Amino acid sequence: MRAVLLDADGVLQRNPAGWLDAVRGLVPAADADRFTDDLWAAEAPALRGERPFAGVVAELAARWGLAGREAGLLQLWRRVEVDEGVRALVGDLRAAGLGCHLATNQNDVRAAYLLEEMGYAELFDRCFCSCVLGATKDDPAFLAHVLAELGLPAAEVVLVDDHPAYADTARAAGMRAVTWRLEEGLPALRHRLGEAGVRLSG
Repeated sequence: MRAVLLDADGVLQRNPAGWLDAVRGLVPAADADRFTDDLWAAEAPALRGERPFAGVVAELAARWGLAGREAGLLQLWRRVEVDEGVRALVGDLRAAGLGCHLATNQNDVRAAYLLEEMGYAELFDRCFCSCVLGATKDDPAFLAHVLAELGLPAAEVVLVDDHPAYADTARAAGMRAVTWRLEEGLPALRHRLGEAGVRLSG
């Protein structure tokens, strides 16, 4: 293996405690499910880079009587907690001579925050965000673009993701894939990477 692609949410980072409650708390409890369903659906075009997320939030706020609270909602997308063990693993992978790249579905607001303020642009060799590539990870075009940019055959690249469907997409493209969630612990990730052909000391 010559390169590892790491997902962000659920693999490298998590939302802080109470994050979803803060989102749902913007509307009355009886409306919370409908509101979050509307929010996730409305975000989808922003994840594909088809429109700015700020515009999505403005329209959502107008629909839900949240005018004037747009900035607070956007700020929630700038709240993440990085797992330091996985951050260190990125350094180990790069020190072992492997390319280590971020592969994530993000809107433009959160992508900019992760790359610039969280320092992911320096942490990884390359960062591939859906809003820039114009496709999310369930679309084979996402991985095709990544492989073209890296100039590597699919068989020499492994994806680490917490969503089995994205791992299946990677395998269908000829890549190896590891399904793993932060809650499973770093030893499990190292073991699965080893099974996928990634060799690390320690």
